[in-house]
Amino acid sequence: MQKVVSKAEVLVSKLRPRHLIAAFFLLLLAFVMLWSASRIKKVTVDIDGEKQTVVTALASPYRVLEELEIELEPEDRLTVTGFGDGGFFGELGENEAEIKIQSAVEVEISADELKYHLTLAEGDTVSDALEVSGLEIREHDFLNVEETKKLEEGDDIKLTRVDYIITTEEETIQRGETIRGTSLLTSKRPVIISYGKNGTLLKTYEQKVVDGVYHEKELVSEEVLKQATNDVYLLGDGSAISPLDYGFEIVNGIPTTYEKVYTNVRATGYYAPYGAGTATGRRAQVGYVAVDPKIIPYGTKMWIVAHGNTGFVYGYALAADTGGAMLSGKNFVDLYYETYYECVLNGLRRVDVYILETPKK
Repeated sequence: MQKVVSKAEVLVSKLRPRHLIAAFFLLLLAFVMLWSASRIKKVTVDIDGEKQTVVTALASPYRVLEELEIELEPEDRLTVTGFGDGGFFGELGENEAEIKIQSAVEVEISADELKYHLTLAEGDTVSDALEVSGLEIREHDFLNVEETKKLEEGDDIKLTRVDYIITTEEETIQRGETIRGTSLLTSKRPVIISYGKNGTLLKTYEQKVVDGVYHEKELVSEEVLKQATNDVYLLGDGSAISPLDYGFEIVNGIPTTYEKVYTNVRATGYYAPYGAGTATGRRAQVGYVAVDPKIIPYGTKMWIVAHGNTGFVYGYALAADTGGAMLSGKNFVDLYYETYYECVLNGLRRVDVYILETPKK
Protein backbone atom coordinates (compact mmCIF):
# COMPACT_ATOMS: atom_id res chain seq x y z
CA MET A 1 0.00 0.00 0.00
CA GLN A 2 1.35 3.44 -0.98
CA LYS A 3 1.51 6.06 1.86
CA VAL A 4 -0.15 9.46 1.22
CA VAL A 5 1.85 12.47 2.52
CA SER A 6 0.15 15.88 3.06
CA LYS A 7 1.59 19.15 1.87
CA ALA A 8 2.07 20.34 5.50
CA GLU A 9 4.13 17.29 6.31
CA VAL A 10 6.21 17.88 3.21
CA LEU A 11 6.77 21.54 4.22
CA VAL A 12 7.82 20.65 7.78
CA SER A 13 10.17 17.99 6.50
CA LYS A 14 11.91 20.60 4.42
CA LEU A 15 12.47 23.01 7.42
CA ARG A 16 15.87 22.81 8.91
CA PRO A 17 16.38 22.88 12.72
CA ARG A 18 17.83 26.40 12.66
CA HIS A 19 14.69 27.64 11.00
CA LEU A 20 12.56 26.18 13.80
CA ILE A 21 14.67 27.91 16.46
CA ALA A 22 14.37 31.25 14.68
CA ALA A 23 10.61 30.91 14.43
CA PHE A 24 10.38 30.14 18.15
CA PHE A 25 12.38 33.21 19.08
CA LEU A 26 10.21 35.39 16.83
CA LEU A 27 7.08 34.14 18.55
CA LEU A 28 8.63 34.70 21.95
CA LEU A 29 9.64 38.25 21.02
CA ALA A 30 6.13 39.03 19.78
CA PHE A 31 4.66 37.76 23.06
CA VAL A 32 7.09 39.82 25.13
CA MET A 33 6.32 42.95 23.14
CA LEU A 34 2.58 42.34 23.52
CA TRP A 35 2.96 41.75 27.26
CA SER A 36 5.12 44.85 27.69
CA ALA A 37 2.59 46.97 25.80
CA SER A 38 -0.17 45.72 28.08
CA ARG A 39 1.83 46.85 31.13
CA ILE A 40 2.13 50.45 29.99
CA LYS A 41 -0.61 52.50 31.66
CA LYS A 42 -1.84 56.08 31.73
CA VAL A 43 -2.10 56.94 35.41
CA THR A 44 -3.92 60.06 36.65
CA VAL A 45 -2.70 61.32 40.01
CA ASP A 46 -5.29 63.56 41.75
CA ILE A 47 -4.08 65.43 44.84
CA ASP A 48 -6.91 67.48 46.38
CA GLY A 49 -8.35 68.20 42.96
CA GLU A 50 -5.04 68.99 41.25
CA LYS A 51 -4.36 66.37 38.61
CA GLN A 52 -1.36 65.17 36.62
CA THR A 53 -1.05 62.26 34.22
CA VAL A 54 1.91 59.95 33.68
CA VAL A 55 2.51 56.99 31.38
CA THR A 56 4.29 54.22 33.21
CA ALA A 57 4.83 50.49 33.34
CA LEU A 58 5.14 50.51 37.12
CA ALA A 59 2.65 48.07 38.50
CA SER A 60 2.30 49.45 42.04
CA PRO A 61 0.59 52.77 42.91
CA TYR A 62 3.12 53.28 45.65
CA ARG A 63 5.99 52.88 43.11
CA VAL A 64 4.26 55.45 40.92
CA LEU A 65 4.05 57.91 43.83
CA GLU A 66 7.65 57.20 44.74
CA GLU A 67 8.73 57.84 41.15
CA LEU A 68 6.86 61.18 41.25
CA GLU A 69 8.42 61.98 44.65
CA ILE A 70 4.99 62.30 46.30
CA GLU A 71 4.94 61.45 50.01
CA LEU A 72 1.81 60.36 51.83
CA GLU A 73 1.00 61.72 55.25
CA PRO A 74 -0.37 59.22 57.81
CA GLU A 75 -3.82 60.83 57.82
CA ASP A 76 -4.13 61.25 54.06
CA ARG A 77 -6.86 59.29 52.33
CA LEU A 78 -5.67 57.18 49.37
CA THR A 79 -8.10 55.85 46.77
CA VAL A 80 -6.80 53.66 43.96
CA THR A 81 -8.70 52.49 40.85
CA GLY A 82 -7.44 50.58 37.82
CA PHE A 83 -4.94 48.55 39.81
CA GLY A 84 -5.47 44.87 40.49
CA ASP A 85 -5.35 42.97 43.75
CA GLY A 86 -2.16 43.42 45.70
CA GLY A 87 -1.55 46.85 44.19
CA PHE A 88 -0.69 45.58 40.71
CA PHE A 89 -2.35 46.44 37.44
CA GLY A 90 -5.46 44.54 36.50
CA GLU A 91 -6.22 42.41 33.50
CA LEU A 92 -4.56 42.86 30.12
CA GLY A 93 -6.20 45.52 28.01
CA GLU A 94 -6.82 47.93 30.90
CA ASN A 95 -4.71 50.96 30.14
CA GLU A 96 -5.93 53.63 32.59
CA ALA A 97 -5.67 53.99 36.34
CA GLU A 98 -6.15 56.68 38.97
CA ILE A 99 -4.50 57.49 42.25
CA LYS A 100 -6.52 59.94 44.35
CA ILE A 101 -5.06 61.56 47.45
CA GLN A 102 -7.15 63.66 49.81
CA SER A 103 -5.14 65.58 52.36
CA ALA A 104 -6.17 65.37 56.01
CA VAL A 105 -7.90 68.34 57.68
CA GLU A 106 -8.55 68.80 61.37
CA VAL A 107 -11.90 70.23 62.46
CA GLU A 108 -13.80 70.70 65.70
CA ILE A 109 -17.48 70.20 66.45
CA SER A 110 -19.15 71.71 69.52
CA ALA A 111 -22.41 70.06 70.57
CA ASP A 112 -24.17 68.95 73.75
CA GLU A 113 -21.56 70.73 75.92
CA LEU A 114 -18.85 68.56 74.35
CA LYS A 115 -16.13 69.16 71.78
CA TYR A 116 -15.27 66.65 69.09
CA HIS A 117 -11.82 66.88 67.49
CA LEU A 118 -11.88 65.10 64.13
CA THR A 119 -9.44 64.41 61.33
CA LEU A 120 -11.07 63.95 57.94
CA ALA A 121 -10.06 64.22 54.34
CA GLU A 122 -10.14 67.48 52.42
CA GLY A 123 -13.24 67.45 50.28
CA ASP A 124 -15.39 65.85 52.95
CA THR A 125 -18.39 67.89 54.06
CA VAL A 126 -19.80 69.07 57.36
CA SER A 127 -22.40 66.32 57.00
CA ASP A 128 -19.57 63.75 56.84
CA ALA A 129 -18.05 65.18 60.01
CA LEU A 130 -21.38 64.93 61.84
CA GLU A 131 -21.80 61.33 60.72
CA VAL A 132 -18.30 60.40 61.90
CA SER A 133 -18.96 61.99 65.30
CA GLY A 134 -22.32 60.23 65.61
CA LEU A 135 -24.24 63.50 65.94
CA GLU A 136 -27.76 63.82 64.55
CA ILE A 137 -29.52 67.07 63.67
CA ARG A 138 -33.05 67.08 65.06
CA GLU A 139 -36.05 69.00 63.72
CA HIS A 140 -35.36 72.37 65.35
CA ASP A 141 -31.56 72.17 65.74
CA PHE A 142 -29.36 74.36 63.60
CA LEU A 143 -25.72 74.62 62.49
CA ASN A 144 -23.54 77.68 62.15
CA VAL A 145 -22.55 76.44 58.66
CA GLU A 146 -24.29 74.60 55.82
CA GLU A 147 -24.21 70.80 55.94
CA THR A 148 -22.91 70.71 52.36
CA LYS A 149 -19.91 72.95 53.10
CA LYS A 150 -16.52 71.42 52.21
CA LEU A 151 -14.31 71.02 55.24
CA GLU A 152 -11.28 73.24 55.65
CA GLU A 153 -8.42 73.06 58.10
CA GLY A 154 -9.43 74.51 61.46
CA ASP A 155 -13.19 74.63 60.82
CA ASP A 156 -15.18 75.17 64.04
CA ILE A 157 -18.63 73.66 63.63
CA LYS A 158 -21.31 74.59 66.17
CA LEU A 159 -24.43 72.43 66.54
CA THR A 160 -27.09 74.23 68.60
CA ARG A 161 -29.77 72.10 70.20
CA VAL A 162 -33.26 73.59 70.20
CA ASP A 163 -36.30 72.14 71.96
CA TYR A 164 -39.84 73.44 72.42
CA ILE A 165 -41.80 72.60 75.55
CA ILE A 166 -45.59 72.86 75.35
CA THR A 167 -47.49 73.42 78.60
CA THR A 168 -51.11 74.23 79.41
CA GLU A 169 -52.65 76.15 82.28
CA GLU A 170 -56.27 76.60 83.28
CA GLU A 171 -57.41 80.03 84.40
CA THR A 172 -60.67 81.14 85.93
CA ILE A 173 -62.83 83.49 83.90
CA GLN A 174 -64.43 85.70 86.51
CA ARG A 175 -68.15 86.18 86.11
CA GLY A 176 -69.31 89.72 85.60
CA GLU A 177 -72.62 91.42 86.13
CA THR A 178 -75.45 92.52 83.89
CA ILE A 179 -77.85 95.26 84.96
CA ARG A 180 -81.15 95.30 83.11
CA GLY A 181 -83.56 98.14 83.28
CA THR A 182 -87.12 97.11 84.02
CA SER A 183 -90.56 98.46 84.76
CA LEU A 184 -91.33 95.57 87.12
CA LEU A 185 -89.61 97.46 89.95
CA THR A 186 -89.73 101.01 91.19
CA SER A 187 -86.53 100.78 93.25
CA LYS A 188 -83.50 102.65 91.91
CA ARG A 189 -81.19 100.18 93.62
CA PRO A 190 -80.21 97.06 91.60
CA VAL A 191 -81.82 93.84 92.75
CA ILE A 192 -80.08 90.55 91.88
CA ILE A 193 -82.34 88.03 90.20
CA SER A 194 -79.84 85.33 89.14
CA TYR A 195 -76.30 84.38 90.05
CA GLY A 196 -73.78 83.62 87.36
CA LYS A 197 -70.89 81.17 87.34
CA ASN A 198 -67.18 81.53 86.70
CA GLY A 199 -65.82 80.07 83.48
CA THR A 200 -62.61 78.23 82.63
CA LEU A 201 -59.97 79.29 80.11
CA LEU A 202 -57.28 76.90 78.85
CA LYS A 203 -54.04 78.64 77.88
CA THR A 204 -51.33 76.89 75.87
CA TYR A 205 -47.75 78.11 76.20
CA GLU A 206 -44.63 77.36 74.19
CA GLN A 207 -41.19 77.62 75.76
CA LYS A 208 -38.00 77.55 73.71
CA VAL A 209 -34.95 75.80 75.16
CA VAL A 210 -31.60 76.53 73.44
CA ASP A 211 -28.70 74.35 74.57
CA GLY A 212 -30.37 73.88 77.94
CA VAL A 213 -31.18 77.57 78.44
CA TYR A 214 -34.90 78.19 79.02
CA HIS A 215 -36.37 81.25 77.32
CA GLU A 216 -39.52 83.17 78.23
CA LYS A 217 -42.77 81.27 77.74
CA GLU A 218 -45.00 82.54 74.95
CA LEU A 219 -48.77 82.24 74.81
CA VAL A 220 -49.72 80.46 71.58
CA SER A 221 -53.43 79.76 71.99
CA GLU A 222 -56.46 80.14 74.24
CA GLU A 223 -59.55 77.98 74.45
CA VAL A 224 -62.66 78.63 76.50
CA LEU A 225 -63.54 75.36 78.21
CA LYS A 226 -66.52 76.81 80.07
CA GLN A 227 -68.17 80.15 79.44
CA ALA A 228 -68.71 82.47 82.38
CA THR A 229 -72.24 83.66 83.07
CA ASN A 230 -72.94 87.02 84.68
CA ASP A 231 -74.90 87.89 87.78
CA VAL A 232 -78.08 89.58 86.57
CA TYR A 233 -79.51 92.61 88.35
CA LEU A 234 -82.76 94.45 87.73
CA LEU A 235 -82.93 98.22 88.08
CA GLY A 236 -86.30 99.92 88.29
CA ASP A 237 -85.94 102.59 85.61
CA GLY A 238 -89.26 102.16 83.79
CA SER A 239 -87.70 100.37 80.78
CA ALA A 240 -89.81 98.11 78.58
CA ILE A 241 -89.36 94.42 79.24
CA SER A 242 -89.39 93.30 75.60
CA PRO A 243 -86.37 93.93 73.34
CA LEU A 244 -88.55 93.76 70.21
CA ASP A 245 -88.97 96.88 68.11
CA TYR A 246 -91.57 97.15 65.34
CA GLY A 247 -90.97 100.85 64.68
CA PHE A 248 -94.37 102.26 65.56
CA GLU A 249 -94.54 105.77 66.99
CA ILE A 250 -95.05 105.69 70.75
CA VAL A 251 -96.04 108.94 72.49
CA ASN A 252 -96.34 109.10 76.28
CA GLY A 253 -96.30 105.31 76.42
CA ILE A 254 -99.17 104.87 73.95
CA PRO A 255 -98.91 104.01 70.22
CA THR A 256 -100.28 106.75 67.99
CA THR A 257 -101.74 104.24 65.54
CA TYR A 258 -103.21 100.79 66.15
CA GLU A 259 -105.95 98.50 64.86
CA LYS A 260 -107.66 97.69 68.14
CA VAL A 261 -107.15 97.83 71.89
CA TYR A 262 -108.21 95.45 74.68
CA THR A 263 -108.27 97.37 77.95
CA ASN A 264 -108.07 96.28 81.55
CA VAL A 265 -107.41 92.60 80.71
CA ARG A 266 -105.63 90.00 82.87
CA ALA A 267 -101.91 89.39 82.27
CA THR A 268 -99.75 86.77 84.01
CA GLY A 269 -96.11 85.88 83.51
CA TYR A 270 -94.51 82.57 82.57
CA TYR A 271 -90.99 81.19 82.25
CA ALA A 272 -89.53 78.26 80.31
CA PRO A 273 -85.92 77.04 80.05
CA TYR A 274 -83.74 78.54 77.33
CA GLY A 275 -84.48 76.97 73.96
CA ALA A 276 -88.00 75.83 74.82
CA GLY A 277 -90.46 75.85 71.96
CA THR A 278 -93.80 77.57 71.47
CA ALA A 279 -97.11 76.56 69.90
CA THR A 280 -95.99 78.20 66.64
CA GLY A 281 -92.62 76.37 66.58
CA ARG A 282 -90.64 79.46 67.45
CA ARG A 283 -88.07 79.38 70.23
CA ALA A 284 -89.42 81.02 73.38
CA GLN A 285 -87.95 84.44 74.07
CA VAL A 286 -88.78 87.71 75.79
CA GLY A 287 -91.42 89.52 73.72
CA TYR A 288 -93.20 86.35 72.61
CA VAL A 289 -96.48 85.97 74.51
CA ALA A 290 -99.24 83.39 74.86
CA VAL A 291 -102.79 84.25 73.69
CA ASP A 292 -106.04 82.66 72.60
CA PRO A 293 -105.43 82.44 68.81
CA LYS A 294 -109.18 82.63 68.19
CA ILE A 295 -109.12 86.14 69.64
CA ILE A 296 -105.60 87.23 68.70
CA PRO A 297 -104.21 85.31 65.71
CA TYR A 298 -100.65 83.97 65.86
CA GLY A 299 -98.20 86.44 64.40
CA THR A 300 -100.10 89.51 65.60
CA LYS A 301 -97.88 92.42 66.62
CA MET A 302 -98.90 94.17 69.86
CA TRP A 303 -97.96 96.86 72.37
CA ILE A 304 -98.65 95.99 76.04
CA VAL A 305 -98.66 98.42 78.98
CA ALA A 306 -100.24 98.61 82.43
CA HIS A 307 -103.92 99.57 82.34
CA GLY A 308 -104.15 103.33 82.30
CA ASN A 309 -100.44 103.55 81.48
CA THR A 310 -99.51 103.55 85.19
CA GLY A 311 -95.86 102.52 84.98
CA PHE A 312 -95.53 98.92 83.86
CA VAL A 313 -94.42 98.55 80.22
CA TYR A 314 -93.99 95.12 78.65
CA GLY A 315 -93.53 96.82 75.26
CA TYR A 316 -93.73 95.26 71.82
CA ALA A 317 -95.00 91.68 71.75
CA LEU A 318 -95.72 88.93 69.23
CA ALA A 319 -98.52 86.38 69.55
CA ALA A 320 -96.49 83.16 69.37
CA ASP A 321 -97.83 80.76 72.01
CA THR A 322 -100.96 79.71 73.86
CA GLY A 323 -102.02 78.00 77.08
CA GLY A 324 -104.96 76.49 78.94
CA ALA A 325 -105.72 79.66 80.89
CA MET A 326 -105.99 81.67 77.66
CA LEU A 327 -108.08 79.04 75.88
CA SER A 328 -110.48 78.78 78.84
CA GLY A 329 -110.85 82.55 79.05
CA LYS A 330 -109.44 82.75 82.61
CA ASN A 331 -106.50 84.82 81.37
CA PHE A 332 -106.10 87.09 78.38
CA VAL A 333 -102.34 87.11 77.84
CA ASP A 334 -99.33 85.34 79.37
CA LEU A 335 -96.05 87.30 79.20
CA TYR A 336 -92.73 85.46 78.75
CA TYR A 337 -89.78 86.28 81.06
CA GLU A 338 -86.17 85.12 81.15
CA THR A 339 -86.30 84.25 84.86
CA TYR A 340 -88.77 82.77 87.29
CA TYR A 341 -88.12 85.70 89.63
CA GLU A 342 -89.48 88.13 87.04
CA CYS A 343 -92.59 85.98 86.64
CA VAL A 344 -93.16 86.33 90.38
CA LEU A 345 -92.67 90.10 90.13
CA ASN A 346 -95.20 90.25 87.33
CA GLY A 347 -97.84 88.34 89.30
CA LEU A 348 -101.31 89.14 88.01
CA ARG A 349 -101.56 92.53 86.33
CA ARG A 350 -104.24 94.48 84.56
CA VAL A 351 -102.97 95.63 81.18
CA ASP A 352 -104.04 97.28 77.95
CA VAL A 353 -103.17 95.32 74.78
CA TYR A 354 -102.89 97.41 71.60
CA ILE A 355 -103.18 95.41 68.39
CA LEU A 356 -100.70 97.06 66.04
CA GLU A 357 -100.80 94.70 63.06
CA THR A 358 -102.71 91.52 62.38
CA PRO A 359 -101.17 89.07 59.90
CA LYS A 360 -102.81 89.05 56.51
CA LYS A 361 -104.80 85.96 55.60
